[in-house]
Formats: sequence, C-alpha cells, structure tokens
Amino acid sequence: MTPTLSPLTEQQREAIHERLARSGRAQVSGVLIEADALALYRAAVQTEFNVVTRRGTGHVDLPAAWLASLTPEQKTGLGQAVQISSRDDFQYLYDNHPIYDLVKADQSAPVWNELVTFLNSEVFLGLMRDLTGEPRIAQADAQLTRFRPGHFLTEHDDHAEGKNRFFAYVLNLTPVWRIEWGGLLAFHGTDGNVVEAFTPRFNTLNLLKVPSLHSVTQVALSAGEDRISVTGWLRGP
Repeated sequence: MTPTLSPLTEQQREAIHERLARSGRAQVSGVLIEADALALYRAAVQTEFNVVTRRGTGHVDLPAAWLASLTPEQKTGLGQAVQISSRDDFQYLYDNHPIYDLVKADQSAPVWNELVTFLNSEVFLGLMRDLTGEPRIAQADAQLTRFRPGHFLTEHDDHAEGKNRFFAYVLNLTPVWRIEWGGLLAFHGTDGNVVEAFTPRFNTLNLLKVPSLHSVTQVALSAGEDRISVTGWLRGP
C-alpha cells in the first residue's frame, strides 16, 4: 500500500509555510487519505518493537524477547533506573521499530518498504520543500515509535553533527488521543515555560525546524491508548 496525500489548498499551503517561517513549527492536519492512515495504524499495532533508552552516554536497544525473559522485579528495577536518570540528564524511554534501517538491510515488511518509498518520493519531498521553504531537502528517514504509559523523551533539539537534518517530522497514527493522556510534543522557551504544545492528533503531520528545543511529555498511566507515530528527519544529501 502506497499512501496518498490529501490535497491542500493554496491557502492552506501558504498558512503552513508562513507558520513555519515565523515559529519553526506547524501541523498539517489530515495529511493522508484517512483510509491510508488507518491502514498504517493497523499495521503498526501488529509490528514487533524494541524498547529504547539511554545508559550512560549511549543509546541502548532492549529486544522484546530479552525484556520478556526478565522477572517482574528486574523489570521494575530497570524502569526505576531509567526514571531516576532522567532527573538531570537527557533520557528517553519508548518503543521503536527502525523502519528505515530495516528497509536498507532488506529486512522490512512490505508495508514499511512502501512507506519509506513514499516518504522519499518527489510527491512527498516536493510538498515538504514547498511547505518549509527549504530547497535542500533530499531524503527522509523513518522510525516507528510507540509511547506506552510511563514513556517519555526529555529536552533535546534534534541536531546531530553530519546528519544534515533540516526539519523533524512526526506522523501521528493513533486514532483517538486526549490531551490529559500526555505524550504532547512540547516546545521549550528560554524562560522555562512551554511556548506551545502539539497533541498527537490522528493523521496529523507535525513539522519542526532543527534545532528546536522540545520534549515529549510522559504518557499518563491512565492513557487509554498507545501513542503511535512515524517519526524522522527531512535531510540533505
């Protein structure tokens, strides 16, 4: 299944372009044909994820099979260690399916192969260049992320030396989300306040200029769904 973009009017394009130029962030509501967004969501809930976090100064992938082998006490201890480390350092805890890397290794399911092809098509990249005003956008990478209750991502700006990241994107796939469930994409001001926050609304594409200080607020224990998204960066060659 190759996703199809919903058409944007010229007025909508201009409004998104102006907002990105002014603030470095914007949302594109109903970016895909709704049936295609639902199909991606259904594929995502059937996908196997790893848990990702940081240990010391490095990224750690925790395979689902390994986590399943832990005792309840070991799982609790691991979770507590991650939460404690987030008090003073950059930290994250969420589920990940590395779509782009698996596609490159020829190990991905067809649905994700087709999604990566779409994200790197002229149809999608041309729209991204038009909306952002950044003509150097030449490719898009992608990962599937799932934030379950207790998951979070602390303050960061997405800059990575040599990666040529111009904009980050988040394609939200969970059909229903309530603000009080958390998982908000929060933009940080220099005064210590939240300047703005985006709810992970279904079939909405969030765009943010790199670098931009932001975080994903912790998903509440009361959340009725998992926060599932396709995320990545619009990059240069």
